[in-house]
Amino acid sequence: MQLKSNNTSVFFSLLRAGLWEREVRLADIKNIDFNEVYRIAEYQSVIGLVAAGIEHISDVKVPQAEVLQFVGTALQLEQRNQAMNKFIRRLVDQMRTANIYALLLKGQGLAQCYEKPLWRASGDVDLFLSEENYNKAKDFLCSMASSIETEETYKKHLGLTIDGWVVELHGNLYSSLSKKIEQGLDEIYNDTFYRGNVRSWINDGRPIFQLGYENDI
Repeated sequence: MQLKSNNTSVFFSLLRAGLWEREVRLADIKNIDFNEVYRIAEYQSVIGLVAAGIEHISDVKVPQAEVLQFVGTALQLEQRNQAMNKFIRRLVDQMRTANIYALLLKGQGLAQCYEKPLWRASGDVDLFLSEENYNKAKDFLCSMASSIETEETYKKHLGLTIDGWVVELHGNLYSSLSKKIEQGLDEIYNDTFYRGNVRSWINDGRPIFQLGYENDI
């Protein structure tokens, strides 16, 4: 039980180091099993962050085999993220050519807040659209999709698979939690599309728009 606790403590120490680029000292923690730390990181989908944290260890030498395990997985993440970024740029360009405008939610845009954006575990591509653009995007993208999920009309949510990537369209941000929360989400919608509160991520020379900082939080 103590061994598991030690490995969990190391995991959190490395996670914080990877997030905040801080020096981490592990000499006082006994019986570290880096294979177990890897297992926890894999389960939590944060191997890239923990791998970045390993670079900030100042007093313990991690066995080479374990370092290579972390770095190998992180490099696979990097390759997937590079491919996803290219897909996002291409998709956004195609949509803009068709006079359809969308914001990128979460995912690759949020990853830019990390020390190593390409080492963040990626998922799908979430696009946030005004009502007009949501309806236009459905017609435009459905013709490109290899599979289409059933639309959630209340949430204005539609999932599609395009070129092997899952793309989710969001015409609002509703969560079905409470009316009060959804009123707040309506305010984010209005702040974004009526007051123009957005920021951008430069993806290979192209601005990809996102929610304003306070709304993204």
